[in-house]
Amino acid sequence: MEDNFPLRYQIACIVLTALFVWTFSIAREPRQWRRLFQSTFYKTEQFSVNKNKVIDEILKTWGIRIAMVVLVADVACFVAGITFKDRMHARDMSADDWYHVNEQNKIQQTAPDSRHSAQ
Repeated sequence: MEDNFPLRYQIACIVLTALFVWTFSIAREPRQWRRLFQSTFYKTEQFSVNKNKVIDEILKTWGIRIAMVVLVADVACFVAGITFKDRMHARDMSADDWYHVNEQNKIQQTAPDSRHSAQ
């Protein structure tokens, strides 16, 4: 598994997935998170209902945006991890190896399809 999907990509995917779930949960239920934050940091201050509604809407809007950015980064990291082996193999190929690969691709593209000839 290490050659196909390196450990650093696995760790990054796990961290980004956890961050996505956390930010998305904040965006889905902003009231609970706002109350937790206020109870932790604003013990003596009085709360305003209108101000809290505005804060909830801001948390929802920005939480979804941030969650989507994290999700895109997570998917990009996953794709980079999955394609790591092929990218490293392609980087290490010589010019002669590339020539042979290109010739094989040309032959495969010009050859008649064996499925159609059997019918």
